[in-house]
Amino acid sequence: MPQFDPTTWLPQLAWLAAIFAVLYFAVIRPTLPKVGRVIDERETRVAGDLDAAEAAKAEADAIRTRYDTGMAAARDAAQARVAAAQADAAGAAEARLKDLAAVLDGKATDAAARLAGARDAARATLAATTTELTAEAVTRLTGLSVPPAEIEAVLSAQK
Repeated sequence: MPQFDPTTWLPQLAWLAAIFAVLYFAVIRPTLPKVGRVIDERETRVAGDLDAAEAAKAEADAIRTRYDTGMAAARDAAQARVAAAQADAAGAAEARLKDLAAVLDGKATDAAARLAGARDAARATLAATTTELTAEAVTRLTGLSVPPAEIEAVLSAQK
């Protein structure tokens, strides 16, 4: 193999240096700064995007905090309104129950008075009817006519 022959090493090294120099100066040297600028631009863009993402996250966190605070305040206000409405409804119901109880007590008193009047009237009617029937029965059985006052006196004495 000619590469391992020590007599051809010097021309091979010369050609290697020449080709390396041509490639370095023709290809790498002009493109290396461009690649460096592209890498720098990408790093700058990525850093800017990261900063923008952190700012957006901070803003989103602030919005979330305001939202949570607003929701908690709204929830507390709604619960307070519900409690107030329940208290108002309970007070109104209690007032209506008191009014209804007063009306019913009045009606019960009136009914009791009417019942007592009806009972007294029924007793008076019963007493008069009993007196009449007793007088008629005594007249039919014995043929005697007994005055109603005597019959009432006897019936009253038996009570």
